[in-house]
Amino acid sequence: IVISSDLSHYLPYAVARETDAETARRIVALDPPLDHQQACGATPVNGLLLAARRHGLQAQLIDLRNSGDTAGDRSRVVGYGAFAFAMASANVH
Repeated sequence: IVISSDLSHYLPYAVARETDAETARRIVALDPPLDHQQACGATPVNGLLLAARRHGLQAQLIDLRNSGDTAGDRSRVVGYGAFAFAMASANVH
């Protein structure tokens, strides 16, 4: 299963970091539902989290950033996260 979604949109840098960290915690915990303020693609993310739980997968956070981590404006950023989902006994590193 492959899905793609930005996380938060157009928040100040520090607020986005906090918001996206909480969203990432919920993704790793397979804890839906997320709303569209947490992930613009909340619907497919929620579907993935339900499927992952149903099939015994674990989620691992690989990286969490936002557009302010580049040379972008930090007053309005977009959050991004990379996650891997694997069987509970698999190590994704």
